[in-house]
Amino acid sequence: MPMRLDELQRRFVASLYGEPADIEGAIRADGGISVADRLAIYRGNLHATFARALELEYPVLAALCGAEFFAVLAREFQQAHPSVSGDLQQVGAPLPQYLRQRFAGGEHAYFADVAALEWAREESARAAAAAAPDLQALGAVTADAALALRLPLQPGVRLIASRWPVYTIWQAHQGPGEVRSVDLGAGAEQVLVWRARGAQQLECLPPAEFRLLEALRGGASLGEAFDLALATDPAFDIAAALQRCATRGILAGVQAAIGNGEGRAIA
Repeated sequence: MPMRLDELQRRFVASLYGEPADIEGAIRADGGISVADRLAIYRGNLHATFARALELEYPVLAALCGAEFFAVLAREFQQAHPSVSGDLQQVGAPLPQYLRQRFAGGEHAYFADVAALEWAREESARAAAAAAPDLQALGAVTADAALALRLPLQPGVRLIASRWPVYTIWQAHQGPGEVRSVDLGAGAEQVLVWRARGAQQLECLPPAEFRLLEALRGGASLGEAFDLALATDPAFDIAAALQRCATRGILAGVQAAIGNGEGRAIA
């Protein structure tokens, strides 16, 4: 009896990923090409397309690995996380966490944070933009009242904290020419990723400013976020930090607290 189509498809996909699957008898080998050779063609195309999509999403990681090792890593990752979406832009989403487990405690542990930074750029590029706040209305709020405000960040803002110099590593791989070496022992870096005027932007932030933005993104009031930043750096200048936020265009609105943990938009 002929094999059901859904069963044939299941076995076909399983064979592409190297899983045992009795499919030889369900496919006729006409035209001089064996079933094994036909499957090898599909399997090769599957892995090559996946690896190329991954390389486009993670060019710095690919450069750090080198072509041969990256091909092996892509194959291992695909085996662990086969794509379930027709959108190739999403195939690399689980990679940072996969690398975190794959290289935990080893000399390549920093790969996970480099990948997290690159995926943050991917997410930021595709995120929708929210309306910008009315900065004049914000400027009219008294200093005391301002501390109770919540300042949501644009949906495309991403914040990456690493114990390695991930921004320096990423920057070293931008542009033509020889890639300069980076001292992995140079220390931690915190990176802001956002989109401005249609282009991706990255900036390495001091710890206190990073903590401020992290708190604002988490829904803290400006006063609460300021306290967290001050705990990191007692000399932190909140006025200058907010000015930089406005210049970058990373604020999405202004909300007044209404006493139940929620907020009411005011600008």
